[in-house]
Amino acid sequence: MSGRAVLILAAPDDVSSEVVGRGLRQRGCPVLQASVADLAGARWLHSPDEGGGTTLAFADGRVLDDAGIGVVLNRLDALALPAFAHAEVVDRDYACAEFAALLSSWLNSLKVPVANPAPGDNPYGAALHPLGWHAQAAGQGIAVADFAVVSSLRGGACAGLQRVGGSAYPRGSDVAGWYRGGDFAGTDLQWAHVFGDACFGLDEDELGARSVAFVRSLGLGYAALGFRGACLVELEPRPPLNDDAVAGLCIDWLLRALEAAP
Repeated sequence: MSGRAVLILAAPDDVSSEVVGRGLRQRGCPVLQASVADLAGARWLHSPDEGGGTTLAFADGRVLDDAGIGVVLNRLDALALPAFAHAEVVDRDYACAEFAALLSSWLNSLKVPVANPAPGDNPYGAALHPLGWHAQAAGQGIAVADFAVVSSLRGGACAGLQRVGGSAYPRGSDVAGWYRGGDFAGTDLQWAHVFGDACFGLDEDELGARSVAFVRSLGLGYAALGFRGACLVELEPRPPLNDDAVAGLCIDWLLRALEAAP
């Protein structure tokens, strides 16, 4: 097995990263886990244009350079910089924007697999508007459910409709919510997991292949897809991995990616 580590970027309370990290270590794989606070508190030497790569010296004494990374599991979902916690909003926003650009530059400069990669200057990307991923899924020949996007709940605009998604706002959306009705108003979905080139949890091989192509078209390395029959209802680009079976699939995939890494 490669002596390089699997780098897991996640919040300190991300149970999935702990489960996956523990499983990797049990398989003899070096693992380094880091949060946004760890990254923000590290000393950076970042010179990708000069071919020098990046070296991070963490506050706890750990040192990481690009050559020691074999694959990255990126589960970051927000940037919160401890040093700017009590700063003025404009200063905090500026610091976060600058740090996001640095973090994205680093992740996008790595020559090894990064799942999920950082789109543009957003290192915790994978925040996809439903309009976007619906169009991508339809383009891969996957049936998708209709939905309504509303900016207000006044006047009973959502009467008879079911709120979709667990976040305060739809992922990547700035409206009050998106909703489904009819046959897709329920919450019981069949979940399939895509890891790299494999799809697990679907009985139909063709739909599984289309699901893999769909996730790849989004630039993601892994995702969970919620189906009602053959119709795609929900996408989770940062799914929970704390179920033993799902975590095992993720671990197998990371180890394969580690072995195949340049």
